[in-house]
Amino acid sequence: MSDFYTRSSSAQARPASTWDLRDPAPAADGYDTLRSYHSDARAASRYDSGRYGAEHDGDGDGDDDGDRHARDPYYEHDEERDAGFDVRADFDGTGPRWSEMQAPRLKPDDYRPVSQQMPSGSDVKEELVSVPVLGPEWKRSELHEMSKRGRSEARHDARRSAWLAWNRGQRGTCGVPWLTRRVLTFVAFFFVAALIVTLYFVIPRAVTFSFYTDSPFSVDNSTVVFNRSPTNFSFTGDLNLLADTSSSYLPVHFSNAVATVYDLSTMMAIATGDLGNYKMPHGSSVAVVFPVTFSYSAANDSDTTWLDMYDACGHEWTGTTRPDLKFRLEIRQSIIGMATHATTETQITDVTCPFELPSDSV
Repeated sequence: MSDFYTRSSSAQARPASTWDLRDPAPAADGYDTLRSYHSDARAASRYDSGRYGAEHDGDGDGDDDGDRHARDPYYEHDEERDAGFDVRADFDGTGPRWSEMQAPRLKPDDYRPVSQQMPSGSDVKEELVSVPVLGPEWKRSELHEMSKRGRSEARHDARRSAWLAWNRGQRGTCGVPWLTRRVLTFVAFFFVAALIVTLYFVIPRAVTFSFYTDSPFSVDNSTVVFNRSPTNFSFTGDLNLLADTSSSYLPVHFSNAVATVYDLSTMMAIATGDLGNYKMPHGSSVAVVFPVTFSYSAANDSDTTWLDMYDACGHEWTGTTRPDLKFRLEIRQSIIGMATHATTETQITDVTCPFELPSDSV
């Protein structure tokens, strides 16, 4: 190579007919010299190949037919060979077109010129070759992912990934990016604290009842009935009570309240009453009139409960003193806002019967 550049720098241009194919021709400048060198090198290579084929040709005609087949390890004897391939022509864009080389091998339906595929009036000059579309080559894992079980597993994996990300504080709650686990913990804590405080002031408490000592109960005298045979008594009246609702911060709303009055001596129920829908204001001494009905039946007139009521409410003769009544009151409360039914109890003694039986009564 160094000798080539030495000679090309001092040599003069000469006719191409006097060039030796094995000796590169000098050029006027360095670029032409390098281009001429490569062109002559390719010509020399073709010259040497032809000379080698003529020298080794069995029949001396310059054709290396049989001998060439014998020394080429890539082809079998009499095998059809591909046409020559010029790399430079391909790079220069002057080589053969694919459609021209493969036209004899194509079927009539496989190849169509662009003029038959493009709309009329199109200026496209290229040619298209219809190549069959390859089918999808699904892997076993891809087929599993498309199945119902695979989709279910994918959803499970997505939920598990979301849960792990939320636990690590990398994911928000309910689509809110900033509502991470730590933030949600603080929000839930303050919410629960506020809820507890609110419920403390809002939830009602059970009401405490007591008798109004000056007049514990009143009776409708027109309804008083006492009998010895059969042994019973009945009458209607009202219990005069005082309710304490100071434990609640809001008015107490009763959906119902049921009262039962017992004889304190025998603990037998002698009266019942129903308050119904009732609303009590907030306070410590709220007057409540509780309607009740006294009713009791016994086997005979020697029954202790019947005698206690008869002696306390009988006719008061001269020189006699009537005994007092002793009651025990139990009220079962149904308050709106309370999940349970509270029950309160109270009792009273030394109660004077508010009516007197006539002298000709039983």
